[in-house]
Amino acid sequence: FRHLSSKKLSAWKIERWLIHTVLVFSVIMTTAVVYSFLGKDPNSYWLTQNVFLIGVGVLLSVIFAVVMLFKRDELGKDAKYGAIAYFITIAALIILYYTGTTEKVFLIKSGHLRSAYGLYIGSLFSGVIGTGFYPILGNRVWCRFGCPMAAILGFQQRMFSKFRITTNGGQCISCGNCSTYCEMGIDVRAYAQKGENIVRSSCVGCGICAAVCPRGVLKLENGSMEGRINSNEILLGNDVDLMELVNKR
Repeated sequence: FRHLSSKKLSAWKIERWLIHTVLVFSVIMTTAVVYSFLGKDPNSYWLTQNVFLIGVGVLLSVIFAVVMLFKRDELGKDAKYGAIAYFITIAALIILYYTGTTEKVFLIKSGHLRSAYGLYIGSLFSGVIGTGFYPILGNRVWCRFGCPMAAILGFQQRMFSKFRITTNGGQCISCGNCSTYCEMGIDVRAYAQKGENIVRSSCVGCGICAAVCPRGVLKLENGSMEGRINSNEILLGNDVDLMELVNKR
């Protein structure tokens, strides 16, 4: 079903928001479920509910601070969305800190939360929905729209990975094989036409696009972090208003 992966801009926008919303939700709910198993008395437990919440908050704050201080340029305009996700998660942890008890989490009984999480998230969402949409949206629909681990690995790939798909736009014949075979719905041809390296959170580095390219335009490479996101790509007429660009210069 790989050919069913939508390459539309609207699909990419939905994927971008949904996958990171799922990540925020999974962090909050996983924390809440683990929290429900812990006790409050520090004399009886070495890991109490409050210590656990503080530990999660500190870990998230350290990651957020490191990325914003040293990798902000890599995020670009997405930095503000990362900040929104961070503050939503911290706000949920603060609410849980002041309102959570051993019996109730987010005003829901702990037992009900654990059973509902396993049924609705573990079985229905990730199982039935995650695989049931293969014939409609392709066999990477779960990776694109619903998997929190995909969001984490995508973040790592965007920030720290040395792997990238390099392109040689001068040899691209715009056959479209690369975009057709991409299971993650990336319009690889648009990158190849401009000679721009593919460094995207959604790219899993499978190399299928490079394998099906008849001209050897695409290559999966492992190189230095510096210069992997190239800014000297070729301008296409449908990308920008060329007259407006000339007038600015």
